[in-house]
This record gives sequence, structure tokens and C-alpha cells, in this order.
Amino acid sequence: MQFKFKLVSNLLILLFIASNLSSQKKSPTSVEIKKTSEVINPTEQSLSYMLPKTTIVVEIESEKTIKKTGPYYRYSQRYLNLSDVITEDCEEWAIKNIKITTKGTPNENQRYSIFSTGITSALMINLTPKGIIKGINLNEKAKLHRQINKTDNLDMIELEDVNFDHISLHEDLLYKTSTAAMAQEAANMIYKLRNNRIDLLSGDLENLPPDGEAYKTVLEEINKMEKDFISLFAGKTISLTKKQTFEITPDPLSSYSNHVICRFSTQKGIVDAMDITGTPIYFKLDAEEFNKLENKQLDTKKDESKNGLFYCIPASAKITIVDKTKEVTNKVVDIAQYGQVVSMPSDILNQEGIQIRICPVTGALISIGNK
Repeated sequence: MQFKFKLVSNLLILLFIASNLSSQKKSPTSVEIKKTSEVINPTEQSLSYMLPKTTIVVEIESEKTIKKTGPYYRYSQRYLNLSDVITEDCEEWAIKNIKITTKGTPNENQRYSIFSTGITSALMINLTPKGIIKGINLNEKAKLHRQINKTDNLDMIELEDVNFDHISLHEDLLYKTSTAAMAQEAANMIYKLRNNRIDLLSGDLENLPPDGEAYKTVLEEINKMEKDFISLFAGKTISLTKKQTFEITPDPLSSYSNHVICRFSTQKGIVDAMDITGTPIYFKLDAEEFNKLENKQLDTKKDESKNGLFYCIPASAKITIVDKTKEVTNKVVDIAQYGQVVSMPSDILNQEGIQIRICPVTGALISIGNK
């Protein structure tokens, strides 16, 4: 009898301990998100994130063309019957392409603090390196962000840097005392190279290359030499491209009907917006009408429910780039700061395994689901 009493007592004790452990494990969960500017101690007991501003990135690709006259251009018609030759040194810029993209930049005015108790999905927040929210429970692998700096030597190549010094001139040509005689000798060299190519292709050379690869090498060298010698008459044309980016973070309180992002000069290329030697390149923004969500709650009632995750409903806008008076390109984009910030119900984050995706460029809600 005594044994049975002890057994029952031990079972009761175990049940009591188990119930206590169970109650500790199932502590109540709670999530509340507040604007950080309204929090007294935002650095304590909270997680922080920001919503983005949408920045418009305009990439302009321009091309610099350098034309250099050949030293014998005056004799092009006489010795080679060439009429389409460069007769004057010049360099000229032209815009080749303009591309519009967007990126997210942190909005310090839209910083929020997450307060939670218990085990909730709010603890599994995903941020960009700059603190912009990307979502909850995304299980993204950490990526090493490495910035590659490209060296652009375009501005180091000028008209005076272009010359014909690399051309191997024949000894007979160098001994000539007049430009006309040198031009005639250079023309003779071109005709010799052409005859050698004909003999090579027809198999009439005394010493043909031993194999196909050597044959190809010899033919390429003849073509290169001919091109080099022709450039002494026709001149040289060198084209180089350069890409420059301009970033604009639109302000809803500002107008962008004729905003000058830079100027363009055919002599200098892309120049500063204040440099009046160039013609203006305009950035225009036309925001589409956005109907904000309105709370229809009576003033006499106070909504005491807690806020969940804040996100954006972005507005659309048409971006147009105009070169002086000509429209070059346009694109419709979503912009966070032209839209509205709203919050989810806090109960969504009370659950474990909830997966939420938010666009780090516009702050828009992409999806809610289970992990």
C-alpha cells in the first residue's frame, strides 16, 4: 500500500514538472512594430530596419571618334585611286545609348523597430547591407559584396596620341627625299603585298608555308601590312566608348519637368550640368495618379491593435530622357516615395515559419507564405 502511494506521488510530481516545462516552452508570443522616431529607447530590445527610397539610375554611353590624316593623303587619288580618305584631323563625341534602371537607397525617415516576445518569425529578418528590409525567413546565403573599380583610360587617348610610328617602313622608302617619292614607294609596297597574296592563294609562291596554320599566319600578316600601308594614305579612325551614370532620388515635393542631369558637347562629350558649352540632357518625371488607402474609422474609436511589418505600396511614374529637344528613351518605373506606407497585421509574424518577400528597391510586398 505504501509502495502504491509513493508511486502515485512520484507520478503527480512528474506531471507537475512536465506541466511547468510545457508552460515555459509555450510562453505567449507577441510582435509589435513601431516607427523608430516614436520609440524612447530604440537601441534596446529591438530589431531595426528601413524601407527604401527608389533612386533612378541613368547610364549614358558615349562614343569618342578620333580621325587622323595619313602623311600621304594628298597622293591617295594619284597612286591608289582612293577618294574616301581623311583630309583633316578631328575628334568627335556622340551619344550611343541611354539606359534607365532603379535601385533602393535607405530612407532614414522610414526606419522601424521590431519588438517581440516568444518565438516568432519577426526574429528572422532579412536586410540588405545598408539595412533595407528584403523579407522574413528567406534563408538567403550570405554573399560577399565586392566592388570592382574599372579604370577608364578613355580621356588619356587624345588626337595627338594617334600616329603611324608602329608601321615598319621599307629601307627604300626611308631613303626618299620628298614626300611624293615616299608616297610612291609606299604605294609600290601595297601593290607588292597584293601580288604576294595572289601568289599565296594560287599556290604560285616558290616557298609555300609548310602547313595550314603557317599559311593562315602568313596571310594574316600580309593583310595587316597592307592595311597599315593604306592607312598612310587613307588615315586612321579610332572609336572608344565611355559609360557614365547619374543618380536621381526623386522628391515628391519637387518638380522634374525639365531637370538637367548633365550636358553634352560634340567636342568634350558628357560635361557637368553647369557647363554651358554643352547642350542639356533633361530628366523628366511624370507621376501617375495614386489613390491612397484611407482609414474609415470613426474618431470616437481608437484602434489599439498592434502594427505588424510596415511595407510600401509604390506609385508608378514615367521617366523620360530628352537630349536637347529629342526624346531618347523612356521607361515606367515604380517609386517607393511616391506611394504609401502601410502595415500588416501583427498576428502574421506571431507564427513560426512564415516567409515574407519585400522588394528592396520599392518596398513593395511581393509574397507571404510558409517557409
